[in-house]
Amino acid sequence: MRRTRKRVPCSEGWVLFDWDRQLMDLFSDSLVIGLTQHAPLILAAMGFALIYRLSGLINVAYSETITLGAYIGMWINTTFDLNFYAILLPTGILSGLISVATYLAIFRPAKMRNVGVLEMIIISFGLSIFLRHGLQFVFGYPLRFYDVPLPDTIWVLGVGVSSFRLLALASVVALALLLYWFIQRSGFGLQIRALASDEDLAQVSGIRPLFVTVLIWFIAGAAGGLAGAFYGVGTAVAPLLGWRQFLFIFLVVMVGGVRNIGGVIIVGAVAGVALAAMTLQFGQALYAQLVLIVGFVLILKVRGRRLTEAAKV
Repeated sequence: MRRTRKRVPCSEGWVLFDWDRQLMDLFSDSLVIGLTQHAPLILAAMGFALIYRLSGLINVAYSETITLGAYIGMWINTTFDLNFYAILLPTGILSGLISVATYLAIFRPAKMRNVGVLEMIIISFGLSIFLRHGLQFVFGYPLRFYDVPLPDTIWVLGVGVSSFRLLALASVVALALLLYWFIQRSGFGLQIRALASDEDLAQVSGIRPLFVTVLIWFIAGAAGGLAGAFYGVGTAVAPLLGWRQFLFIFLVVMVGGVRNIGGVIIVGAVAGVALAAMTLQFGQALYAQLVLIVGFVLILKVRGRRLTEAAKV
C-alpha cells in the first residue's frame, strides 16, 4: 500500500503524520483484540443458532447456560484446584447435560402439548429468571473469580494477548470446523437438516427426532458453557454474565442467518472486530456497543424490507 503523508500545523511546527500507518495499526489492533476478546461471543452464537435452526425457539434461557458454564468452571477450578485448561472438558460436558435436562424437563413436554411459539418464549424467559436466582442462591451475589495464575502474554501483530484469549479463539476455530463437518458432511448432519426442514417427513424416513434433538441441545449447551468459562476467566463470574451478552448473541444469529452456521461465525467475527475498533476510537465500550446494536437493527430492517418487496413480485 502506498503511504500518503499530510502536514498538520501544531505549536512545535509542522508534524508529519503517516495516515496509512495509523489506519493499518488500527486495523491490526482491532483484528487481534476483536477476534481474541470476543471469541466467546462467536462460540455462544454458534450454540444458540443450532437450537434456533432445529426448533425455531428463541431460547432466552440460553443466556443462563453461558452463566452456568462460568460458575461450573469456577467451582471445579476452586474446589479441585485444577488449572483452567483442565476444567474445560468437564465444564462443557456438564453444561451440555444441563441443557439436555432443561429440554427434556421443560421444552419437550411443552412442545408435546402443542404450546405456541410466543408461549415457548415466555417459558424460556421464566426459566432464565429461575436459573439466575438459583445461581445467586447457590453461589451468592458477590463477584466470583477463577483461581488461576496470571496468563502468559503472547504478542500478535504488536498486540499483547493472554494465552486464555488465544485458547478461546483456537476453540472457536476448532468447534467451527467440527460443526461445519458435522452438519454438512456427516450422516447426523443430514438428519439434523432433514429434521429442521420437516419433522414429520424426517420421522417417516426413519430418523429418530428425539435422539437428534437431544444431541443438538447437548452440543449447544456445551458451546454456551465453554463460552461462559472463557468470559468468566477473562473478567469475573456474576449472575448477569450471560444476560449481558444475550442481545449481541441474538443479533449475530439473526444477521448471520440461522440456517447458515458459517454466516453466524463470520458476522460474529466482524462484530467483534467492529466493537474493538470503535472502542479504540471512542474510548468507551458502551458507545461502541450502542452503535453496533443500531447497525444490526438497520441491517435487519433493510433485509426485512427486501424480503417483503420480493414477496410482492
